[in-house]
Amino acid sequence: MPNDDGYVSRVLTYLDELTLRAATTARARNGVHHGDISYVTLGLPDLACGQAFYGAVLGWRFSPGNSEHGVQVDDVVPMMGLWAGAGPTGAQVRGAVLGYRVADIAAAVAAVRAHGGTMTDPHPEPYGLAAEGHDDQGTPFCLHELPAVAGGPTSMSEDFHNGEVQGDVSYLTMVVSDLEAAQAFYAGVLGWTVNVGRLGGAQVSGVAPQLGMTTKPEAGPATPRVTLCYRVDDIRAAVQRVRDAGGAAREVAKRPYGLESLCADDQGTPFYLHQP
Repeated sequence: MPNDDGYVSRVLTYLDELTLRAATTARARNGVHHGDISYVTLGLPDLACGQAFYGAVLGWRFSPGNSEHGVQVDDVVPMMGLWAGAGPTGAQVRGAVLGYRVADIAAAVAAVRAHGGTMTDPHPEPYGLAAEGHDDQGTPFCLHELPAVAGGPTSMSEDFHNGEVQGDVSYLTMVVSDLEAAQAFYAGVLGWTVNVGRLGGAQVSGVAPQLGMTTKPEAGPATPRVTLCYRVDDIRAAVQRVRDAGGAAREVAKRPYGLESLCADDQGTPFYLHQP
């Protein structure tokens, strides 16, 4: 073996990449517990532009979806797809639509309807059972009853995936019109416990990835929607990549949890970048 610092460095880098790849493939990407995020659909006007933008900014790689209107994002947690077409209701999908893992989808569908939301009957998909609808404030979402995670964690502390690697979703902000109504709806449907913080905001406990609710969003109008936050390793370099790719990004700000920048992609979809 050559006794060369450059060679050793390359070998160590390769081993680190193998370790990261193994850890990534072993991660639960569809949630573990009832109420976890099981899937994120990011609706965009132009699919090819979305692939180019997020590939350049976050390093996302893509696999074909089951339709020409969508692609799957490889490896990230939670599992994600880009979509440039109509949703189950016939309307164009715009922005992030969340799917939630549930233990009993028939009971969850009944709970949605009992709490003022709308939901289709459960139907089989290759991955499990699914249903689609809206909450009582008009936010679209999906329910998924999925096979148990083999060898899954036994406690909440073991499975919190809040942006372990670049490109993962590290936080989600749910914009709601009525905070108390949202608390009641999601407590009744998913069993969420919500801790109200500063005026107009609340934190959901025990959900992976972490999620908050607000009536006063920093980005865009106060209409029901979800804004995603992505983990990056070097936020200043990522901000520059956003701008180079045709998006917009505010200057980096220091927060108690790390560094953050509010951005928008080249199609106007707002999102955050986060460096722990």
